[in-house]
Amino acid sequence: MTEPVDDALASELDRLLTRSVDRRRRVRHGLLAVADVGGAWLWRGAHGVADPDGNPISVETRYPVASVTKLYTAVVVMRLVEQGRITLKDRLVDLVSIDVTDGLHVLDGVDHSPEITLEHLLRHTSGLPDYYEESPRDGRSPQARLLAGEDAPVPFDEVLRLVREELTPHFPPQPLDDPGPRAVYADTNFQLLGAVLEAVTGKPLRVVFDETLFAPLRLDDTSSYPHPPRSGAPAAPQAAVWSGDIVLRPEGALTHQVPDGGIISTLADQVRFLRAVVGGEVFDDPGTWPRMHRRVNRIRFPVDYGLGVMRYAPSRWMSPFFAIPPIVGHSGSTATWLFHGPDLDIVTAGTFDVAQPPLPFRFLPQVLRTVARSAAGT
Repeated sequence: MTEPVDDALASELDRLLTRSVDRRRRVRHGLLAVADVGGAWLWRGAHGVADPDGNPISVETRYPVASVTKLYTAVVVMRLVEQGRITLKDRLVDLVSIDVTDGLHVLDGVDHSPEITLEHLLRHTSGLPDYYEESPRDGRSPQARLLAGEDAPVPFDEVLRLVREELTPHFPPQPLDDPGPRAVYADTNFQLLGAVLEAVTGKPLRVVFDETLFAPLRLDDTSSYPHPPRSGAPAAPQAAVWSGDIVLRPEGALTHQVPDGGIISTLADQVRFLRAVVGGEVFDDPGTWPRMHRRVNRIRFPVDYGLGVMRYAPSRWMSPFFAIPPIVGHSGSTATWLFHGPDLDIVTAGTFDVAQPPLPFRFLPQVLRTVARSAAGT
């Protein structure tokens, strides 16, 4: 049974959220949830307006989780690994059709496509370019178009075309046993993982998500856009996303980002999902979740990446008066996050719904410090 949160902790978390929204001119709202892993307590807060019409944001508001979706995709992959249906060493060419893999990774005249494994895709060590962030010849990237207020739908066939014809790989797929492989974050990797999951299960990925995670975990307000959630709420997110003063229009883009950015959810469902992953409800092997973040590679300072999982563990010089405990999970480009703090035994979810990817990593150390002090009684 969920217990009330300590009044002092609740007050301080509310103050942090309110200040983080009010002090930033182009942040219109914030959502924050902090909970213990075991299910004893949960605090949720909301501050600001949800949309340009001025409707207030609430803790029940459905919002696009952006690249936190990748964590869901990675969890489904690891479930299939546990079941023996795939292995991380499986090659992409052995799991999907040649129409997908032919000439996908050609660098300096050498086709490295047959070398790509599921582990490469999960760890972003494939070297493939990012169809979403990188600009094609004589054009703008889908990300740039979205940030300009346009919709930017990129069907899977177009992802493949961009990667083959318009973009250049960064490096060959890295040796799997290399202790320090090169890694470049690329949404392309998770588009391909989505194709693998559909090929292995014989079902659309949105159905795989629903049957594997949403329904069993009672994530009734969670769905892959444009499909409505089980609760009957509208499919569209209730929270608007801003880029500066521009309201983003990502409906077409979200439709094709099922494996890498297309989930719409709520604070409560996000917490429930990660509690289940960390607490052993999702995986049969208790070692699977630790395995996903045990070995990590640097992708973007100060974030490392494991098997579909980010690890944020800032150096002490970044916080000289408080040693920030490491957190593992995922963030998104619209300032969304879902993380587990092993040292504090908590999970935290939230969003600011702005095109400021670093914002969660500026905000979360304050949250962690507040929870740590509360636990210590100081």
